[in-house]
Amino acid sequence: MNNRWWLPLLAGALILGLAACTSNEPASEETAPAASSPDVEMISPAPEPPADDAPAAPETPPVDEPTVEPEPAAVAPVEVTPPPEDAFTGAQSALDQLTSYRYQTLFSFVGEDDGEVESGSIELIGIVAGPNHKHLIWRDLGEDEQFEVIQIENRAWIFDEEAWEEAPVLVAEAMSQAVLVYAPSVAWGGIFGELEPTATYVGEETVNGVLAHHYTSTYAAWGGYWPGALEDATGDVWIAVDGYPVKYAFTATGVDEDGDHGTVTWQMDLSDVNAEITIEAPVVTEDETL
Repeated sequence: MNNRWWLPLLAGALILGLAACTSNEPASEETAPAASSPDVEMISPAPEPPADDAPAAPETPPVDEPTVEPEPAAVAPVEVTPPPEDAFTGAQSALDQLTSYRYQTLFSFVGEDDGEVESGSIELIGIVAGPNHKHLIWRDLGEDEQFEVIQIENRAWIFDEEAWEEAPVLVAEAMSQAVLVYAPSVAWGGIFGELEPTATYVGEETVNGVLAHHYTSTYAAWGGYWPGALEDATGDVWIAVDGYPVKYAFTATGVDEDGDHGTVTWQMDLSDVNAEITIEAPVVTEDETL
């Protein structure tokens, strides 16, 4: 397959996107005076004068009546739907602020070339354990090829031809750039970097053990990034309530100038956020360095 159609699909996937109150007042009660009979005259005996040596009666201090505070009014919870533009804009920053996480990305394509059906899948597994602590595993599932790199501070190792070799950090980073396009730290900015998606809020869902906001989108403007015609494009995004993207899944189908159809799917799952993750140096079987 000459990859004419699915490479632009890859570029297209990179810009895919998608009070009620109550109060109770106590009722006051008035006590009517007792009715007296007009025919009976009550005569009270005159009080006797106190003796000279009798002690004076102590004065009774006034008793303060307890103050009853009114109960606060009950306020019904207000459900807030986070708008997509705010959630998407802050997701990249929230992702960059995570100290550690794991992710798995699967990119697949299937299409036809001169009547023949061809397909392929690329998988990227990443472990981030802090600044300059990372482990990347890139696999071409169709060709059974693999690339792997580990970086710990100012040291790096590359797995090549069934053996680990230590390499300069700059070399390891340069070799990693081609596969990092599938990493969430790079792909998320590309997905929503150029076009503002038209997305609809679905609701809260638990994804990968994290409570997240679910958005869905159908974005016809992706057609401008195809060499032919875009037939369909849909996407779902789950953004954790803490702000970072925890999952996304995109599908795009189109036809190129030669009439060949193709479909691309892209899914990312992120887990173990801010967990204690340790990346260890591999065992080098050869003393040579790149």
